[in-house]
Amino acid sequence: MLKHLFGHDGKKDPPELLSAIERAVSGVEPLLRQTSGYPENYRKPVINAWEYAHSLAASVPGPVVVDRESYARDAFVHVLFPSIDSVTEAFCSSLALRDSLREIPAGGELYALMGMRRFEKSMVGMDLSGQTIQRDVVQNVVYFTSHTLENPAPSEQQARNLVASSFFDCLVGKVKKRVEERKQGKKSQQLMKDLLMARLRTASNMDRPALEEELARILSSMQTTISSLELSNYTADFEAVLLNPEQYLRLDQKLIILDSMGIRRDKDGASRGEAFMFNELIGYDRRDWTVTMVNCSNLHGESFSTKLEKANRKLAI
Repeated sequence: MLKHLFGHDGKKDPPELLSAIERAVSGVEPLLRQTSGYPENYRKPVINAWEYAHSLAASVPGPVVVDRESYARDAFVHVLFPSIDSVTEAFCSSLALRDSLREIPAGGELYALMGMRRFEKSMVGMDLSGQTIQRDVVQNVVYFTSHTLENPAPSEQQARNLVASSFFDCLVGKVKKRVEERKQGKKSQQLMKDLLMARLRTASNMDRPALEEELARILSSMQTTISSLELSNYTADFEAVLLNPEQYLRLDQKLIILDSMGIRRDKDGASRGEAFMFNELIGYDRRDWTVTMVNCSNLHGESFSTKLEKANRKLAI
């Protein structure tokens, strides 16, 4: 879609592309807008990353209806939450959701990206083998915590567009991280140079050659780092990340068979469980998140509004 829209045929770049390039460049180093290669040098990587972010957002599963009723009737929702009350608590604790409720009319629906942490723990319990109850059986329980909702919107497409923008910003953040790591490396090299210079001032004739050789190596490395930090060389960072976005941000699928108690079953015990496909968002931050798009309604209902007010009071305190 965007590649077709932004196809370069000698005409002036459309505002959508210029806005995306400015968004990416400003997220790394605003001074890049004053360089001679701006915006042309950033067209290809930005288009590729923007297209990838939208494709990735479109591939997030769902939307899944999440409310107290679906907790009782939908096995997938039941697996995601430890209790029926935790469904409402997850929504009430979302800062993004609270901020967006003002824009949602009474009785309206809301769509959002829900992320949560998946864990497994071993516990001893009872199991049924044929007609025999076995005690003290080691079982693996799968459970989810840290439910969070992001990018809420009144329609699914609006929500997915917001998710795509977040994914794009995440990729831009990876570009900035590359630059910041080199800047930190320069500081470390400067510190090492100063230490070597100090040692050389008091070094013996026997130690001096080795120190001078080490200093020469550090100075050479510093020159390489300084050169890489010239604004004209930042294009390489954009290309390294934005032309290969799948290396930095992706969705991995994991099939897990669980019974109604959240106990993991192998293929032999599949008849006592249900297969669930979980999608793990890899690379968004330091943690991996199980994600799905969700849909909920009646957010202005009395029960939800009361709990939301309590959550707001806790934050105020």
